[in-house]
Amino acid sequence: MATRIASRLISRRFSSGGKVLGEEEKAAENVYIKKMEQEKLEKLARKGPQETASASTASTGAHTEAKPNVEAAKVSSDKHKNYAIVAGIATLAAAAGWYLRSNTKRPEEIQD
Repeated sequence: MATRIASRLISRRFSSGGKVLGEEEKAAENVYIKKMEQEKLEKLARKGPQETASASTASTGAHTEAKPNVEAAKVSSDKHKNYAIVAGIATLAAAAGWYLRSNTKRPEEIQD
């Protein structure tokens, strides 16, 4: 939902060339965006049953094929992406530690 709203705002910003759109123009653009989103959803819906039908015919055939492991596909094999994630987590941990240590109360120093 948030992605859809963000994409609308971004597309509206770049499609208008930076000018402020009137109410009628906004309504027309919203209709166009909704139409494009509906077409994308219909396209995905058409592809969905075809993929499941081809998988079921392959599994009912005389020969068996090795099916890819769905959970293995979720694990990233990109070494650089994995390092970036680890570095991000380490940075967040360091920032949290720094913030928590900075809140300790220190006795006030008397200035002469």
